[in-house]
Amino acid sequence: MKRRTFLLGGLLASGEAFAAPKKKAASNGSGLKKSSRSGLRAPGNSGPAPIKVPAKLAPELAMSGGVWRPYELSIDVSSTSHGDDATLWIPIPMDTPWQQVTSISWSGGDKAGIRFDPASQLHVYVVEGGSSTPDVSLTMRVETRTRQFDITKRGTFFHESEEELDRNVRETGYRGTSDGLRHLADEVSGRIIEPLPRARAIYDWVLDKALSGNCQAYEMALPPRTTCLSSKGEDVAIAFVNLCRALNIPARAVWGQVIGESRLSSKLGATGNVTKDQRVRAEFHTPGYGWTPVDPGDVVRLQQAEGLSATDGRIQNLRKKLFGYWEMNWVGYQYGPGFTLPGGPDTGLAGLATPLATIGNPRAGRTSDTEVRYRIDAKSLS
Repeated sequence: MKRRTFLLGGLLASGEAFAAPKKKAASNGSGLKKSSRSGLRAPGNSGPAPIKVPAKLAPELAMSGGVWRPYELSIDVSSTSHGDDATLWIPIPMDTPWQQVTSISWSGGDKAGIRFDPASQLHVYVVEGGSSTPDVSLTMRVETRTRQFDITKRGTFFHESEEELDRNVRETGYRGTSDGLRHLADEVSGRIIEPLPRARAIYDWVLDKALSGNCQAYEMALPPRTTCLSSKGEDVAIAFVNLCRALNIPARAVWGQVIGESRLSSKLGATGNVTKDQRVRAEFHTPGYGWTPVDPGDVVRLQQAEGLSATDGRIQNLRKKLFGYWEMNWVGYQYGPGFTLPGGPDTGLAGLATPLATIGNPRAGRTSDTEVRYRIDAKSLS
């Protein structure tokens, strides 16, 4: 899906460009306020006009649940010494028809700004901190609404660009060979021809294997260096994406953060301290329907949290529901697998959903998420 331009009051920078936010006398950093859901603007009258959601997104807006639910998402990073020049990167949620950032404010960091990676749609707040990254606080108000696939709505979606579709059928790093992965995907889909039922066959097969504890069955579809000792939610989503791509079905994983309680199960939501509550979901594209959401990871997560069998009625009902449905107690940061830190080094990571530090040369230094101390909190505002 095309993401609308997110100017953030003129602070957006891409590649080598880097814009520092205006400082205030108070400790709180420059805040960005939203006059409506159609765009963000800078405080005062000097910023750009609000950016409207493109008209071609109107059908997808109509297909999303009508009730917007507001949340506050706060990310606090503690000062850390790295022994060399360091840069701190904090991901910011995307704006889509089912999630919107309506305000953002920060404090800490003299040389800071926002950069953008157009391929993965990652917006990231960047702070250059010398040998120590400074204390940084980032607070955002986000609003979400249910995302639901409706098979009766064929044709009511915007037409994705060929460039974006091509990007999401390209091979990404995985453990197996391309021939091996294609052979496995062909075996899973059998004689099915149409892309929507083929994607459903892959979804069901990956979940069958994951719920039975046989993650080795789809191990070749996982990123390199992934250890498959047990079924994990993020692995199931990534395996689904790579198997779809092997059949030339555009698909992408979405790295994100849980921000609220779940209406499906208490085990699938979180509030307060959500530092460890990152999730990976997925979506695939088919002619006539556009991007369809799936969330196989939460099926596996519920089974493991409750100690349920694969045939338990709750698991069977959930796996049916989460093909074509995202519960939006969660916000997505970027599409993958794979992303680029704008103006930063290659991370070797499949996705980004937590603060990250790059140390040394800005474009060729090493990366570390273990050397960053942070806390993430979320609460409902309704």
